[in-house]
Amino acid sequence: MVVEPLKPKRGGFLRPFGCGEFIREFLLGRSPNDSPVIDPYVGAPQADIFHHYKMALIRVTALDRATRVEEKRARR
Repeated sequence: MVVEPLKPKRGGFLRPFGCGEFIREFLLGRSPNDSPVIDPYVGAPQADIFHHYKMALIRVTALDRATRVEEKRARR
C-alpha cells in the first residue's frame, strides 16, 4: 500500500488569520477584519459567524493577491 502525503501544490494554503481567533473577536463585539459589530451579550447565530468569517477571508485574500500583483509589476 502506497501512502501519498496530502499537501498543497506550489504556493501552499493562505490563512491570514485563524478561525478560532476570528470567532472569539467577533463574539466579543470587536469587529475583526471589517466584519459587523455585534452585541456580545446577545451573540450571533452560527450561520452568521460562518458567513462573516468566509467574507473576511475573501477580502483579506483578495487584498493579499492584489498586493502581490502590484509588487510584481513594480519589480518589472
